[in-house]
Amino acid sequence: MTPAQALTVTAAAALLLVASYAVQRQVDAASDEPPDEPDWTDAVDEALSTARNLVQPTPTGEMHPSAQLLAMLRRGEALRLHAYRLGDGGWTIGYGHYMPDLGTAAPLESITADQAESIFADDVEQRAAKWVRAYVTVPLEQYQFDALTHMAFNLKPSSFKTIADAVNEGMDPEAAALKYIRAGTNLEAGLRNRRAREVALYRTGVYA
Repeated sequence: MTPAQALTVTAAAALLLVASYAVQRQVDAASDEPPDEPDWTDAVDEALSTARNLVQPTPTGEMHPSAQLLAMLRRGEALRLHAYRLGDGGWTIGYGHYMPDLGTAAPLESITADQAESIFADDVEQRAAKWVRAYVTVPLEQYQFDALTHMAFNLKPSSFKTIADAVNEGMDPEAAALKYIRAGTNLEAGLRNRRAREVALYRTGVYA
């Protein structure tokens, strides 16, 4: 399949996703999907960006998180081998791996260190790095890609897109990033500190 054919097929698939939204919305409305989970609009955006990169790759299309970024994420998330409740609902295990609240018990109560590493590697790619590649279309230094990956790790893709849009327009990401601190909750202080580390990394290349 040529790149042009891939773009046509992927665009058609995206349109089908949009057309099916009216039906799928009835199912989604009955669910308790957490606010940071990708939704149908994110799936459409991912499909279109994948097709775009096949035809005209963006500068970030071949970038991947560095070992320094993975170490920074591990430090910030901290390893938990037993599930614990979040302050705003749901459960977390491993290195910040989110699990929806399906009842009184955690969906996964305990894991091994090896399992935590495997889940972490998948989360970094699926929750973070792929969205930076999807949404950021301007050249980045490795440390800037890492900083944005760190931001995307705990944001809904459509929320992260507002940060990517600012970067694409040549702006510093701080103002956009500070919209996502859950102001007024018990998570605000921790999220402010997190965003400060991410913005500092984006500006200076220092992995705190």
